[in-house]
Amino acid sequence: MRRADEATIPHSPLARPVGEERDALGRARLDLGFNIASLALIAFLLVLFLLNVGSYPVLPLGISAWALLAATLVAALVLRFRLPDELPLWLFVSALVLWAAAVGLDIAGTSSPDWVPLTAAAAVGPALLLCVPVRPPRDIAIVSAVLGVVLAIVLVLRSEGDIRMLGPGVVTIAIAVGPPLISMQIIRSLRTLVQLELDLVQVQSTVSSPGYAVGMMASEELARLDLAAERLLDGVATGRTPLPLDEATADAAASIATELRLHLIQGRKETWLYHAVTESALLGPTVTLADPEGLAAGLKRDQRDGLLTAVWLLISDPVRAGAGQPRSLTLDIARPVAEPAGSPVSGTTMGIAIVTTGVPRNGVDPAAWQAIRKVGRFVESFSGSTLRIDITTVSDTTADPT
Repeated sequence: MRRADEATIPHSPLARPVGEERDALGRARLDLGFNIASLALIAFLLVLFLLNVGSYPVLPLGISAWALLAATLVAALVLRFRLPDELPLWLFVSALVLWAAAVGLDIAGTSSPDWVPLTAAAAVGPALLLCVPVRPPRDIAIVSAVLGVVLAIVLVLRSEGDIRMLGPGVVTIAIAVGPPLISMQIIRSLRTLVQLELDLVQVQSTVSSPGYAVGMMASEELARLDLAAERLLDGVATGRTPLPLDEATADAAASIATELRLHLIQGRKETWLYHAVTESALLGPTVTLADPEGLAAGLKRDQRDGLLTAVWLLISDPVRAGAGQPRSLTLDIARPVAEPAGSPVSGTTMGIAIVTTGVPRNGVDPAAWQAIRKVGRFVESFSGSTLRIDITTVSDTTADPT
């Protein structure tokens, strides 16, 4: 995020990759559902194996494949409550080795001129569902792709151009590859939704804050400085810190005082909108704010809520946004060149220009227009993929922005 009257500001420390964040409650709920789906699909394939048990040319190999698969499932169900949030790599690799052996045994056990279903090999995919909530998506995608390629090669070689084998082969590959890939996407969507909602709650908390104030990160820093100052003063009061102060203690006290002054001065320059944007993991990298006079501090609470909601909807809607187009938004707040006649003396007329790219003409959420109406009168214009919204509003200068 960049501010026109200041140097470029680095991304907020709160801006972490979504994939690194894990929602324990949502994962626990999904874990139960994935386990049920996994066991149901494996039970279906086991029944299919039993129904065709007489067709297996090398039955002991098929039984061995299912025994390996069953051993990993029992171990997973026994250890699931004793494992950390993320499955250790060595344990995941061990399971993959056993599953690879089960696939090899099943392929060897079904080698026959007649078509024999690959049940244990296909059941490895549903078994992989157990690892979806506790392993990175990349691992799940790689294993699923390798499994799908192996099964596809085996089925193509065994079909020998017989088109009648196409249907059963596609079904087998779909059962093996579909569940883990779909579940992986569900997990990623849930994490994205949770992070967006948490970020929105954090951003909206600035609506009711003073017009000029320190942000959340600065508040934590002030709390740290306050504790350091309290310990220093307590040491002087109790006699643990002798007077006059030695050079090291005096330098520490001077450093604390300097940092406190800098934070207090900074708090008189940065508005609530500045902190809402810079401390947001979503808005920070995509929104450029230009408010050199700090006019946003004078907006009423309803106006703040409308402006922030509109900006959020224009940036955060991935469905309506233009496909493949990068989204960015510029927010410029300044006094108009000429104030309209009859403007109230107790208010300050300001112009707010919102320019966003990557949003098609019909891609703006209707709720964004309702939010903008809470800010003031507006006029919109489109030019290609660029949307410009000019808002004229009157801020309440009678309220104390601090």
